Amino acid sequence: MRQYRTLRWGVQLFFVLLTLWIGCEFVLFYQQVRGMGAVTAHRPAGVEAFLPISALLGLKRWLLTGLWDDVHPAGLTLLLAFLVGTLMARRAFCSWICPIGTLSRGLEWLRHRLLRLPPRWKVPMLLRRLAPLAKYPILGGFLWIVGSMPLSSIEEFLHLPYNMGADGAMLALFIHLSLTGAMVFAAMLLLSIVLRNGWCRLLCPYGALFALAGVLSPFRIRREAGACRNCGACTKACGMGIRVGELATVHSLECTTCLSCVSACRVDGALGVRAVWGSRVHPWILPAGTLAILLAAYGLARLTGHWDSILTLDNYRFAYLFGGHG
Repeated sequence: MRQYRTLRWGVQLFFVLLTLWIGCEFVLFYQQVRGMGAVTAHRPAGVEAFLPISALLGLKRWLLTGLWDDVHPAGLTLLLAFLVGTLMARRAFCSWICPIGTLSRGLEWLRHRLLRLPPRWKVPMLLRRLAPLAKYPILGGFLWIVGSMPLSSIEEFLHLPYNMGADGAMLALFIHLSLTGAMVFAAMLLLSIVLRNGWCRLLCPYGALFALAGVLSPFRIRREAGACRNCGACTKACGMGIRVGELATVHSLECTTCLSCVSACRVDGALGVRAVWGSRVHPWILPAGTLAILLAAYGLARLTGHWDSILTLDNYRFAYLFGGHG
């Protein structure tokens, strides 16, 4: 079963490198646009994956009017792809695609190898059950903002210079990071060192959204009690703190379909994936399906004109310089 871990590292590394490429290309584009000179860099549309508010507003507008967001079309495309993938494989996006999830996984080496911290802390049961709920109020805040905005306000916001230059504002936040911002990022980093996948488990609003959507997935990790030796390897391997070895079926919202528990299982057939109708499913299907949905969404968006923004260089120049981002 070790192939699951190797494959997952390969997929995660690919998306980390892709994210770094998108970031470098966008930095060059942003600097050239603000420099008022010739612009030779291309704005990578994938940067819109980091604009969740705009994507959620675009989603609401699309559901109400059937009109696709032409300012940040890739953001809406990616959000829908992630949601559809979640309906199939639960939170596989978090464990196989998200670069923050990859960073959290990498920090496990630091906490285990260098700091020698335990896989899980002994904390009161009430705290263990309540702590993962912290991210849901954060998601609720995002959804309240989106849900409370009338369609007319959404239309106005989506075409404001502020929203047009939201990607530039996000970049400027990191370039001109304040002391407060640095302390916040340091605190989140420390959290993920002290607690395995701390950001993903406690604070990530995207993780909360996909956790709720994943309830509709027909697939679950299931333990066969007759074959299980109760060695606890699956529970120890779970980075989300789920006590897999004590469950018949993993229904937890925290399950990210990372397959770490399946990889750690020492008995063939003791732990696997089953559909709600009882059929055994090969574990590979879940991450493969998630990736296939993402690739299909990208290809379809490119073919139908739902990937690249209609904004011109002059639009971006005005938005980056005068969009009210400071």
